[in-house]
Amino acid sequence: MVELLLHFAVPFASFTALRLDWRKVIFASLIALTPDLDILFHVHRSLSHSAVILAVIVLPVLAIAHRNKTITNLILLATIGVVTHLGLDIFDAYTPLFWPISNQSIQILTSLNFHMGSSSYFTYDLRLLTRQYELGTFQSIDAPVITTDGFAISLVLLLPCLLLLIRNRITAYKRK
Repeated sequence: MVELLLHFAVPFASFTALRLDWRKVIFASLIALTPDLDILFHVHRSLSHSAVILAVIVLPVLAIAHRNKTITNLILLATIGVVTHLGLDIFDAYTPLFWPISNQSIQILTSLNFHMGSSSYFTYDLRLLTRQYELGTFQSIDAPVITTDGFAISLVLLLPCLLLLIRNRITAYKRK
């Protein structure tokens, strides 16, 4: 399970790097967490992790809101945040990305290894795995919200963003 902190940190860092308004950045980054709300129904990596279901929800909302540029932009940012979540999950475990069009869950495994010795070489592995999607419930879940690696990666992603936000706030305050 890719932890919640990374699901927040990746879109937050990306949107901050684009110099978007911090309120929009926080909104979209929080919305990126919503696919994991399926655990409240004792399932995980369920229909909430389907890009098809996301499109079925987002496209009509965009059609309704198309005249309001601010709302349309927020919807698009939130959608990108959720897509980021789905992308992270595909590299972590089987995810029903194309349900109900396909009943296959997919996972991508990657590795790049370096061997140093009498001869040096790289080996790599890139695999797309599939298996039948089955919606199953659980009685309990025991999964990390924060891991050591995830915390370190999130810190590297979030610290420059937060420093930039603080600097911008101080600069704006001094101008007043």
